[in-house]
Amino acid sequence: MHTILPTDSGYILGLHGGMGICLIDLQANIKWIKTYYDPTGTWASYTGGANPNALNSTNHNTFIAGGTMQNGGPTANKVFSVKYSSTFDTLFLKLLLQDTVTTNNYVNNSFVNNSGNYVFVGHSGNSALIIQTDTNSNFIDSSLILKGNEVSWFNAGLQMGNSYYLFGGTYCYAPVQITGFDRLDGWVVKTNLQGNELISAAFGNSLLQDGEINNCKIINGNKLAFVSNKSLEKLAISAWIKMVFKTGLTILNDDLTINKEIYFKPSEFIGDSMFFIDVTNLLLNNDSSFILFGTQGSININSTIGNKNGFAVKVNKKLQIKYFRKYLYLQSGIPQSLNVYLHCGSITNDNGYILGGMVSDLNLSSDKSWLIKTDSLGCDGFHSCDDTTLVCQILNAPDTVCKNDTSWLQVKFKGRSAPYFIYANNTLALDSVYYPYTLPLWIDTLVPYYPITTGLQQVIIKVNDPWGWNRTDTVQIFVKNCGAGNIEEAWYPKKVEIYPNPATNELHVKIRSVIATPVSITIYDMQGKVVKQITTKLNETVIDVSELESGVYGIRIYGNGLNCNERFVKL
Repeated sequence: MHTILPTDSGYILGLHGGMGICLIDLQANIKWIKTYYDPTGTWASYTGGANPNALNSTNHNTFIAGGTMQNGGPTANKVFSVKYSSTFDTLFLKLLLQDTVTTNNYVNNSFVNNSGNYVFVGHSGNSALIIQTDTNSNFIDSSLILKGNEVSWFNAGLQMGNSYYLFGGTYCYAPVQITGFDRLDGWVVKTNLQGNELISAAFGNSLLQDGEINNCKIINGNKLAFVSNKSLEKLAISAWIKMVFKTGLTILNDDLTINKEIYFKPSEFIGDSMFFIDVTNLLLNNDSSFILFGTQGSININSTIGNKNGFAVKVNKKLQIKYFRKYLYLQSGIPQSLNVYLHCGSITNDNGYILGGMVSDLNLSSDKSWLIKTDSLGCDGFHSCDDTTLVCQILNAPDTVCKNDTSWLQVKFKGRSAPYFIYANNTLALDSVYYPYTLPLWIDTLVPYYPITTGLQQVIIKVNDPWGWNRTDTVQIFVKNCGAGNIEEAWYPKKVEIYPNPATNELHVKIRSVIATPVSITIYDMQGKVVKQITTKLNETVIDVSELESGVYGIRIYGNGLNCNERFVKL
């Protein structure tokens, strides 16, 4: 698959081959599959290559995609666009360009510009191609960049300000003595809104293969990020030459100069096998952190056969790696011939991720698409997380409650991965609880308890994780027969919580009351100087404290009937 788009009822998947789209529900059950094709029935059709975001939502609750139709003849290739309604009925399929005898036109991707019109990118002959249309895919104009004998193309693009930024690959920067696939460089071009080139840049070592660029995101108003493979060296082992790569995240300024770069573990040889990672896509979170995902694997240099698994890396806004997850990796019961690839993904409504790609079994003749749903920590609920030991604690509970009336216990817990299932005396009380943010935060919640007998009772709160591990905590509660009335449960005196303490990057302020008027949150140093001040009407506010110097700070929460002063430590 090349695209995953969240919807209210599930996920839309863009599939390779047959131009298919598929709707699955939140449990990954297939609801329907649709295909679209040339109305004449004479052309086989497909969307051009394994590129993310080939299917894009528009500004009008519709969807647009571009692709290429071909049947193998000298004038075979037709570039087209297809538009879907909000219910994914095909509104139109229009021809944009048709190949001549000497030129092959391909569309690899599309995006919606700030005016709501559509921009399709790919290549025509040896040149990179840009096509612009209106919202009905009526042709406006097209541009070719780097005409000549060197092959160049675009895989993705976006608009920032009054410019387009287009990402792909080119052979034009390599010295003439370099031949073959080694000439390939990642390539970024900045154009005006008419598609005329302003500046361009290639990235990496021009003497070695650096790989094309398939994805990009805007970090803020003047920076872009993309992932790339960059070569370290060539190794010749047993007369078999293999490239050794390191994979990186590059952040560019709007003038295409490099703002920052980070690199992940380079490929390495252990014995007769090479181990490598290949990042294929990135997702940008609301807090400016990244999830980068792709394929990790090994290849035996004697047989060129190996194994591959999917992986994801979390990088915070300071470009520090927070975790590395593996998905469907080689283990007992999985065939040695299985290769897993991650190509596309999306952020879900619960702040988790849904990732998709292809599974290839060398013993089978066909490949299959696959999906994995994770929580906000990138954990899949099976075997990808071992960060934290499972812990459960009852923080507060009422001394006395009423029979046949719901009572509440304040519980906090943490563990390796969500979702968690919370039981009160072996009765399921809370279902599918996820981490709201990132480790090492605790989940702090209220667990309902419904007593049906009177007397002094032991209440057991149990937390189960997806592997079946569990932890418990107990408390003694007296249950009385209250008749028609209820007793007041005033056991929760603390209305404001500040955590974690000490804090590293984020400080959470949770207010457990109805907020009718704005609340002022002020952070000041030990000399009384105000360093941050926020006004909010949210019950939970997340404050970025990453830029503060290490030390002790005061924090005041004032307004809406609150006047709370606390201290916290910044590490």
